[in-house]
Parts: sequence; C-alpha cells; structure tokens
Amino acid sequence: MFEFNIQRILAVAERDLRRFGRNTKLMIPMALMPIIYLVILGKSMGGDLHDLPLALVVQDRGRAAAAVTDRLVTMEQSRKLFKLASEPDPETAVQKLREGHYKAVVIVPPTFSEDIARGDQGELGVVVDNTDNTSANVIEAEVRRAFASLSGDVAASETKKVGVEVQRVDVYGHKEFMQYLVPGVIALALFFVAMLAGGIILVDDRARGIHEGYFVTPLTALDIVIGLTLSATTLAMIIGTIVLGAALTIAQLPVLNGIRTILLTESAILLLALGLILFMFTLMARVSNPLTPRALFGILNVVTFFPSGALYPTESYPAWLNAISVIFPMRYAVHALRNLLLKGVGFGSVAPDFAVMGAFAGIMLVLACTFFKRTL
Repeated sequence: MFEFNIQRILAVAERDLRRFGRNTKLMIPMALMPIIYLVILGKSMGGDLHDLPLALVVQDRGRAAAAVTDRLVTMEQSRKLFKLASEPDPETAVQKLREGHYKAVVIVPPTFSEDIARGDQGELGVVVDNTDNTSANVIEAEVRRAFASLSGDVAASETKKVGVEVQRVDVYGHKEFMQYLVPGVIALALFFVAMLAGGIILVDDRARGIHEGYFVTPLTALDIVIGLTLSATTLAMIIGTIVLGAALTIAQLPVLNGIRTILLTESAILLLALGLILFMFTLMARVSNPLTPRALFGILNVVTFFPSGALYPTESYPAWLNAISVIFPMRYAVHALRNLLLKGVGFGSVAPDFAVMGAFAGIMLVLACTFFKRTL
C-alpha cells in the first residue's frame, strides 16, 4: 500500500507541472497576491491619519483662547493632522458633526482665559464622532498632548505652566470596537456571495456546458444576465439579512429608529449586492477556466474590501489608494451602513451613498451585457 517508485513519482510531478505550464496566466495572481496584500494592507491600515475635519468653537476672546487657536493652526499647517473650520456655537458645530462634516469639535468655554490667568486649570471640551473610534482616539490623544500645559506667556504675571483639562464627550455614547466592525462584516459577507454566485458558480456552469443550453433559445444577453443577477441577488439578500441579524445580536448593537433603519439598511445591502454581483459578471463574462475566479479571489478581496474604510479610516490613505477606494461601491456601502446602524440617520444622510452604488450597478449591468459570452 505504501510502496513507491521514484520514476512514477517524477512522472506524476511532471504531468502536474505541465498543466501549470499550459496555464501560465494563473501564476501571475499567485505572485501578485502577496505583493498586493503588502501594499494595500500596509497603506490602508498602517498610515498616519491626516486631514481630519475639526471644528473649533471659541467662546472666549482672551489670550489663552488665542493660544489654543494658534496651536491647532500649527498642527494643521505642520503635521497636516487637522483641517480646521470655525463654527459660531457648539450647537451648530455638533449638528454638523452628526451630519458627517466633522470628526470632532473643540470647544473653548467663555471662562477659559480667566481660569488660566488665575492659575487655575482650564477646561477644553472635545466632542468626538465615536462611531469612528480610531479617529476619535487619535484626536483626543493629540489634543491632550498639545494642551497638557500652556506657557506662562499667556499672562504677563505667570512664570509657570498651567494645566489644561480636556473633557471628551462621545456624541453617540459608548461604542464597542465590535460594533464599529458590523458594517464591514456585512459588506464582506456580500463580497463572498458575489464572488461565489457571480464568479465561481458562473464560470463552473460555463465549463460544464450548462450555458450551452441557453444558446438554442431566444434568450438575449440581457435576459441571461438579469436572470442570473436576480438569482444571485436573492441569495445575497438572504445571507446579508442573516449576517445583519447575527452581527447586531453578537455586538449587542441597538437598532436606532427601528423599522426605518432596518429598511434603509436592507436597501443598502441590496444596492451593494447588485453592484458587486454585476461587477463579478463583468469580470467573468468571457472566462471559461474555472481556476481563474479562484485565483483572483484574494486579490479582489484586498482591492475592494480593505480600502473601503471598514477597518481603518480613509483619512490615512495616500492619494492613489483613495482613488482605488472611491471606484468601488464597498466604500459607500460601509459609510452608509455605519451611519445607519451606529448613528440612526435618515435617508437624506445616506442618499449620496445610495446614488453612487446605484450608478455603479447600472454601469456594471451595461458592461456585463456587452461582454457576456453567448457563443461557444
């Protein structure tokens, strides 16, 4: 049973290597995959945050308040950490934060300079959008470090350092990191369905000759593509809904605004599923080798999912990675799902994301019908 012959072994190995030799194109993704993982993951999850939109509300006109403004401007100009904007009052600034215009709001209270002049501890308020906990933690840490003390030159009589207490306020209450991951998990589940139903199964059926049955019918390319899309999208909605329910339960994430949020979330799942499935159909429209979608699986995953902002803020991305990110609907789906599930926003806040995902699906439908291989 365990007998072997070196010549027979070499014959088997040679035959298998010849198979790879006839499919040299499949060796390209094997070599590219680890390189792409290194570049994409290194840039999407290891970069320094920059250009974080920050609102500054100054309710005090004293010298210490001016020193706070100067330091934030210095951080904006030297480190490019912030993009500063001025707001007239805390209410307006926090409302704009809730609408997604800012990552945080720094509030200088009316008595700040007076407290510093007396030698007392001054207090700064920092209101953060804690649905993006990475950015919120970076902003809090940098503000605390920058204002750990103010130089005595803010008051002519002072020669000591005066402490500043930074009071953080999470505008959406406490959020666990697992809750932050829920939108990304839903988007990743839909990618797996699209890759399976729109890629692997499609090419496998073509290789087994199932699609040949379509050629003797009056079906058009549009009929076939829409029919296959309807089937794959139905599967995606079932899987997406199951993952949504499981994720909400495991992460103990309350559903804000009830049925409205659920309906909008299901709409986001539908639009993302359509876009990803039609994208896979477009890529695989003329592919006949069943190994091709399997070889591309890892590359497509890292190119579409990791730059989406699901795991790390997009503000850390270099320009070229942001350009890749804005092409694919995953970024807009994650943004919409995060706003819906963690903030409980209405349709107006996610309408731009829905519009981009819908446009992407429409473009992919046209391309899939154009390239779909309806002949042998």
